[in-house]
Amino acid sequence: SLSVKLTPPWSLMGIEPFDPGEDYDTMTDAERYRWSEFHKWKFTTTWYNRVTRSKTGHDLVLMLRAGVGLLGEYNARLGRSPFERFYLGGAALTGFQLDGREIVGLRGYDDLSLSSNTGDFFIAKYTAELRFPISLNPSATIYTLGFFSAGNSWQEIDRFDPLRLYKSAGLGLRLFLPMFGPMGLDYG
Repeated sequence: SLSVKLTPPWSLMGIEPFDPGEDYDTMTDAERYRWSEFHKWKFTTTWYNRVTRSKTGHDLVLMLRAGVGLLGEYNARLGRSPFERFYLGGAALTGFQLDGREIVGLRGYDDLSLSSNTGDFFIAKYTAELRFPISLNPSATIYTLGFFSAGNSWQEIDRFDPLRLYKSAGLGLRLFLPMFGPMGLDYG
């Protein structure tokens, strides 16, 4: 999936307080970021492949997922927005955001421990899971998994290195109950 989040480029439109001749270095942060402006791009892909076939339907399945994200600015003189930055690490709740942060979990590490304190502007994360179902009953679907995850976040896109990644591996259990939704336990 591809998602794009855009704000208007206020500083390039000349809307007050962003007059064309404005010296952004003398502005306070409250003035500079009064009109938040950024463009945020995220791409995620997931692929499933059956590894073994079973007469009972309890097939071993390989799940591969890759994702990247980029937060950019329209006006380099103004600087990047303090909002919508990426934070990597820990067992963050999927899709959870707090004060404009995008928290991306990486199992096996402490929460928010792999990014800079102020967040990063570029992120990449890769995951491979080998899943085996214990119960395929629609009222209680249960499966075990082994996982390998790797990822990193950077302040600048030109520092991206696909081989400099934080890595984790472990085992997990997933339970889906229609009344409660998905629940999981991982050890990495």
